[in-house]
Amino acid sequence: MKRIHFIAFNIMAAIFIITAVLGINGCHKNKSQTDYNILVIHSFDSLYTWGKEIKEGINDAFSHHNLSVKIRHFYLNCEMLNARQEIDTLSRLLDEYTYDPPHMILIEDDQATFSLITSNHPITHIVPIIFSGVSYLNCDILTGYNNITGFECKRDFIACYKLAKHIIPNITRINILTDSTVLGQSSRKEFLKQWQTVSQTEKEKIKIKFIPYREMKTFRVLYPFYNASKGDIFILPKWDFIISQFSNISAQPFFTVCNEGIGENITGGILGGIFTLPYQQGFDGANLAAQILKGEKTITNVPLQYHKDRPVFDWPQIKRLNISKSQLPENSFIYNIPIYEKYKTEFIIIILTAFILLFFLIFLYLLEKKKKKRIQIRLHNKQELLEQALQVGNFHTWSYDLITRKLTFDKHFFQSTGLPLTENYKINRISLIRRIHPDDRRNVYNTLLSSIYGKDAKVVVQFRISLNSPDEYEWWETHFSLSPYISYSNAQIYGLCSSIEHIKQREMELIVARDLAAKAELRQSFVANISHEIRIPLNAIIGFTNLLSDENAFTPNERQSFIKTINRNCNILLKLINDILELSKLEANTISLVSEPCNMEQILELVYSQHKMRIPESIQFSIETPHKQTIIKSDSIRLIQLLSNILDNAIKFTQEGNITIGYSIDHNQYLTLFVKDSGIGISEEEQNLIFDRFYKCNEFTQGPGLGLSICAAIAQLFEANISVESKPGKGSCFSIHIPIRKDDQISFGEDREIKPLFPTNADHNTENNESQSQETTLLIAEDIESNFLLLKTIIGNRCRILWAKNGKEAIELYRNNSVDLILLDIKMPEMNGIEALKEIRKLSADIPIIMQTAYAFDSDKDIAIEAGCTGFITKPINPVVLKQTISNYISGIIW
Repeated sequence: MKRIHFIAFNIMAAIFIITAVLGINGCHKNKSQTDYNILVIHSFDSLYTWGKEIKEGINDAFSHHNLSVKIRHFYLNCEMLNARQEIDTLSRLLDEYTYDPPHMILIEDDQATFSLITSNHPITHIVPIIFSGVSYLNCDILTGYNNITGFECKRDFIACYKLAKHIIPNITRINILTDSTVLGQSSRKEFLKQWQTVSQTEKEKIKIKFIPYREMKTFRVLYPFYNASKGDIFILPKWDFIISQFSNISAQPFFTVCNEGIGENITGGILGGIFTLPYQQGFDGANLAAQILKGEKTITNVPLQYHKDRPVFDWPQIKRLNISKSQLPENSFIYNIPIYEKYKTEFIIIILTAFILLFFLIFLYLLEKKKKKRIQIRLHNKQELLEQALQVGNFHTWSYDLITRKLTFDKHFFQSTGLPLTENYKINRISLIRRIHPDDRRNVYNTLLSSIYGKDAKVVVQFRISLNSPDEYEWWETHFSLSPYISYSNAQIYGLCSSIEHIKQREMELIVARDLAAKAELRQSFVANISHEIRIPLNAIIGFTNLLSDENAFTPNERQSFIKTINRNCNILLKLINDILELSKLEANTISLVSEPCNMEQILELVYSQHKMRIPESIQFSIETPHKQTIIKSDSIRLIQLLSNILDNAIKFTQEGNITIGYSIDHNQYLTLFVKDSGIGISEEEQNLIFDRFYKCNEFTQGPGLGLSICAAIAQLFEANISVESKPGKGSCFSIHIPIRKDDQISFGEDREIKPLFPTNADHNTENNESQSQETTLLIAEDIESNFLLLKTIIGNRCRILWAKNGKEAIELYRNNSVDLILLDIKMPEMNGIEALKEIRKLSADIPIIMQTAYAFDSDKDIAIEAGCTGFITKPINPVVLKQTISNYISGIIW
C-alpha cells in the first residue's frame, strides 16, 4: 500500500513539474509571438487627411487578429522630393534597422512603394513587405524579390466614366488631367487602353481631351475649367493638391479613379469616383500581414491582389453641383455627409417623439399647477381669517417645520416689517439667522433646542434683528412651543412674535444717561491728569524764564543751565501734546499703516542716534541684531515710535547698568522688536496695568503715563502681540511680536539699499567753495513775523534771505530772484503753502522746497510730498534740524 502511495505521489509531482515547464514555455512562446514591430511607410506627409482612415484600417486589422504590435508610421512627403531624394530618405530610414529589423513593412500608395523597392536596400531583401493602394505597379521592379506582395488599386476609367454617365447622362467630352511624371504618362496610356473597349458609337459621340495642367501657364490652365461646357466632365488619374483650386472655379464635376484627395474633412474638390476606400486599403494590407505573422499564410505563396472598389462621393460637392441624393447608386459611400442627412428618417422620428413627450409634460404641468392653485386659494382664505384676529394685538404668527427646516410667517409680518413678500410667506432659515445680532444667535439657538427636546414646554426669548437695514437692529420677542405630534415626521414649532423696540429704547435711554455720567467723570479725571502734567513743565519754563530776565543775578554757567532746563521742559511739554494727539488719532481710527521697504538695521541705528545723547554715562547703550540683515515691508514711522516710547521708559527707570535695543526673526514668520534694561523692574501685579492710560508705577515720575498705552494701540494696528518680562530690581524686557506676511517679506541676509525719504545735497548742488555761502539766497514764506525772525536769527548772515508773507508773494519773489532754496509754511493767508508749492513746481521741478508746519498729523506730510516738496520740518523748529536740513541741499555753508 505504501509503495502504491509513493508511486502515485511521484506521478503527481511529475505531472505538476511538466505542466509548470510547459506553462512557462507557453508563456515565453506567447510573449515572443505577441511582440511585433511594424514599420508603416506613407507616401505623403503626416497631414494628409485620408491617412487617418488608413491608420484606422491598419489598427482594426491587427486588433481583429488579437496581435500585440508596435507600429511606427513614417511619412515620405513625396510631393516635396524628387525620385533620388525619395530613395535616399528611405535608405536612411532603413539604416536605422540594420541591427534590429522590423517584423513587417507595410507601404501605402505608389510613390513610397516604387522608391522603397528600387532603393535595393539590404533590409528590403530580408523583411516581409506588403504594399497597398498601388495603382500603377511596375512588375519589373519586383524581379529578384520573393518577400514582397501586396494589393493594387484597379484604376478603372471605364467604370468611372459609367458612374459619371449615371449622374450626367449627356456627356460630350471627357477631360483627363495629366502631367509629365511617370505616373501621369502611365495613367494616360492606361486610359487610352481602356477606352478602346468602349463602343464605336460612344467614341464618336464623346470627345477626349488631355490637359497637362502643370505645364500650362496660369491663364491657360484656368481656361478649360472656367469655360467648361455643360456636357464636360473631368477625370483625375491621380490626385494633386492644386486640383482643389481648379474645381472651385468650374461648374462641372471632377471624378477620380484613386482614393486620394477625397475623404473626411478634405476639400479636394472631387465629386466622386469608383475606387478603394482608404480604410479598406489599410485594412487589407494589415490583415494579410497579420495572417503571415501568425503563420496562416506564407508571403512567397501570396499572389498580387486587387482591393475592392465601390462608388464614393463627397457631400459638399454634391450640394455645390445641385445633385440629388437619389441620382447616386444605391451602394454609394458619401464622405462629409451631415448626420441629419445620413439619418434623416431617424431624426424625424426622434423629433416627433420628443414633441409628443414635451406636449404631454406641459399638459401634466398645467394640470398640477391648476390643482396647486386651488389648494393655495383655500389656504389663503384660512390665513386671512387668522391674520385679521392677530392684527388687533400686533402679533405675528410663525411656524417651523423640523423636517423641511422652513420658516413660515403670516402676511401681516411682511407688511409691518417691510420685508419683500415671498411665495407662501416663507423665509429662508439661514438668511433669517444671519439677520439676528451675532451676540443673540446662540441664545436663540439654545432656547429653540430646549423646546424641541421637551425641556421647556413654552419658552420666551428676546433678540435683536435687522429686518430693513443691515446695520439697524430692532428688538423683538417671541413665544413658541413644540406642537404635539404622533411621529417626528409631522413635528412643528408654532409661535407668536412682536416688536418690543419701544421698550428697549426706554431701557437704552436709561443706559445712555448712566454712561454719559460715567464719561463725564472720566473726562473730568482726564482733564485733571492733563492739567497736572502740563503745569509741571510750565512751572519750570515760566520760573526759569523770569530768572533769566535779571542779567546780573546769575553767572553765565548758571544761565546756561537755566536755558537747558527750559529746553528740556519744552520738549516734555511737546511730547505730552504729541502723545495726546496720537492717542486721539488712535481712538478715532484715523491712523493707517503704510507699507514700504524697511531696513531694520537702519531703523535701529536711527533710534540709537536719536537717544544716544540722552543716555547717562553710567549706562551702556547697545544694539543687538541678527547676523543677517533684514528688509521687510512695514511702516517705519510706527516701528520707530514703538521702540522710542519703550526706550523712553527704559531710560527713565534705569540709573546704571545697560540698555539694549534690537530685533530678531522667528522662523521667518515673526519680527520681534525688544528693549532690555537693567532698571528697577516691574512687579507682576503692575505688569497687567502698565498699558492702561495715565498709569504710572511711580506717581512722582515725570510724564503723563501715555507712552505704553500708545504702544499697545499701535501694536493692534500691526496685529502684533506686546509682552513684558520683568522682576523688581532685575530689569525689564519689552517684546513686540509682529507677524510677517509672505507679501511683506522682501529679503533676509542680503544688503539692499533703501532710498531715503528725501534727497540730499548729492542729488542737487555738488559745488563746494568758500564764496557759495555769500551767493546763496533763501526764500522764506512765513506769515507770522516772530516765526520769520526765529528762522532769520538761526540762519544769520550766512545767506541772503527773502521774506514772503503769503503764497502769492512767494511765487512773485521766486519769479524775480535767483533762489537756491525755499522754506514754505503750509498755513498762510490768501494762498496756502500747498497751492504755492504746486505753482512753483510749474516754474521749476528742481528747486529744493522744504515745507514747515505746526500741524501734527501725518496727512500734512503726505499732501506735501504728493504736491512735490523736497523736504519737511515740523514746528517748533529745532535749530540743529533746520541747519542739517539746509545743508542737505546747499553745500558750503559753515554753521
